[in-house]
Amino acid sequence: MSPPAVILACDEPGVIRAVAAAFEEEGVPLRVVAATTARAAALQSPLGIGLARHDDALAVALATGPDAPYVIGDDPRRMGHIAARLAARRPLGVEQ
Repeated sequence: MSPPAVILACDEPGVIRAVAAAFEEEGVPLRVVAATTARAAALQSPLGIGLARHDDALAVALATGPDAPYVIGDDPRRMGHIAARLAARRPLGVEQ
């Protein structure tokens, strides 16, 4: 049985590499599935956190939150760090 993971719903190799690198740095498991919405990915994740393309950006969504993305950004590695830190319950390090 694999450990609980955040779900990345994406089929773009460059985005997958950048997000996976961020998750590796944070020490949080990531599972990649076929492209869908961030909310659908969050609902598939045992941790309740999903990432997916949202227009020209990448969105992080929560299974327990509203249908709208929790945060949207255009840097896949940074979005990976944010999602991994959410899963690990660490400070996000997001500038206000």
